[in-house]
Amino acid sequence: MIATEELVKRVRVLVNEVGDDVSVSLLSDDARSFDKSIEALLPQAVSLVQKNKAQGKRVNARCVSPGNAELHDNGDGSGYMAVPRDFVSVLSLKLDCWERECTILYPVISRQAACQASPHTRAGACRPVCVEGTDSAGNRVVNLYPFKGEVVLERFVYEASFDAKAGLDGYDSGMDDAVAYQCAALLYNMFEKYDAASAFLSHALALCNGSITINK
Repeated sequence: MIATEELVKRVRVLVNEVGDDVSVSLLSDDARSFDKSIEALLPQAVSLVQKNKAQGKRVNARCVSPGNAELHDNGDGSGYMAVPRDFVSVLSLKLDCWERECTILYPVISRQAACQASPHTRAGACRPVCVEGTDSAGNRVVNLYPFKGEVVLERFVYEASFDAKAGLDGYDSGMDDAVAYQCAALLYNMFEKYDAASAFLSHALALCNGSITINK
């Protein structure tokens, strides 16, 4: 786990390393305000890294205990599960009636989602499907196919939005650095230093897809 203060420090170090830039003077002129600006950009930076990361990589992962899961049966061979408020995407979801896990949450407008509307084309236990959705109260849920009998959740790992109080946790190697570079890119965009922002963004994307690593 990396505390928010440590992430802020990493971004500040990256900005310092660019050398003679007008925005760097803010570090000495108003360090507290500068750090607050970085902290305010971290949730967006984490979200962008989550969207751009390579398949199978984790960024700010969380687990839901099977005992705390809210599973609901629709009575037609499908069901749904309530998700936490900080839910972003599925990393691994497995019901005991499935032979394999789901690692993709399909959009409502996807072809895979459309197939679940009919029992003739609906997913089976060998190739289960998860589709994004909302319940009657408008809360986000994951629609589960298939869902039959006394279903028990075996595993639910998901990516969460960034919370400054919790810091960054549950990430794979390099993803913390990707967040720092992405945040630095956003910071330079804010200062209208677009060349520097582009350079940091390129580095963040390279870390996301694993084409580069950082030696520490």
